[in-house]
Amino acid sequence: MADFIESILIILVIYNRPLEECESFQSLKEMQSKEVRMNVFIYDNSPHPQNIIEPPGMRITYRHDPANSGVSKAYNTGVAHAQQHKQSWALLLDQDTILPSTIIEMYWQAIQKNPEVNLFVPILELNNGKIFSPCRYVFKRGRYLNTIEEGLHSLNKLSPVNSGMMINVDAFLESGGYNEKVKLDFSDFQFIERFRKKHPFFYVINSKCVQDFSDNDSYDTQVVRFKYYCDGARAFEKNSAWERMQYAIIVLARALRLSMRYKTLVFFSTAYITFFKPSASGTK
Repeated sequence: MADFIESILIILVIYNRPLEECESFQSLKEMQSKEVRMNVFIYDNSPHPQNIIEPPGMRITYRHDPANSGVSKAYNTGVAHAQQHKQSWALLLDQDTILPSTIIEMYWQAIQKNPEVNLFVPILELNNGKIFSPCRYVFKRGRYLNTIEEGLHSLNKLSPVNSGMMINVDAFLESGGYNEKVKLDFSDFQFIERFRKKHPFFYVINSKCVQDFSDNDSYDTQVVRFKYYCDGARAFEKNSAWERMQYAIIVLARALRLSMRYKTLVFFSTAYITFFKPSASGTK
């Protein structure tokens, strides 16, 4: 298993949080080994860089991006680094995921038994116990599953989210990687649409992670997040008028829900400027 750990690049994307406070990094530190060093690629989208102290048992590469280019650029950059350093696997993480200490061993066992599979994911639960990933992707939205079994599943029926995906580097590159125009929302679903064209199956390992989202429902935060949502919906690669209509509907539905919550029309204005207006960047 030591050779397997050396073959992995762990790509952790952070934003506006000290690295030491990120749940994912705390989990990685608990897995540290004196015998084998983990390769960790930190992509920091924060306005200001951090001073990173490399703990024992880790080999850290730190990349600061003050332009906040998004998670898609971060994962593509990390995988390019993995290819350059001849690493075979990339483990994608965000800053909020709590990982069990045995997860690397679970990936290794699953990969040993299923050498033809190029994508392995854990079961990702929210704090309330709901299964967040994998999910059903219906009408361009993820839907919670009640249960899911370990084993092989079709990417035409289910979709995992970014954090926790263990991806073969060659398969990632063959699929075209992430769409860097989709910076945050929809980035994982866009990647899976690309990936499944060449690799239609993925494997759910017998391991559970917790997605510890911070509860920040402030008006200012929701305004910023909704703009990212509209940006992602607009930049998503669409293959038909029906797909374009679906994205228009879900953008309007979210704008309506947020407008009712905060009693403002700002979200409809954002939807028009960012998603519907013909002069908005990108093409619908």
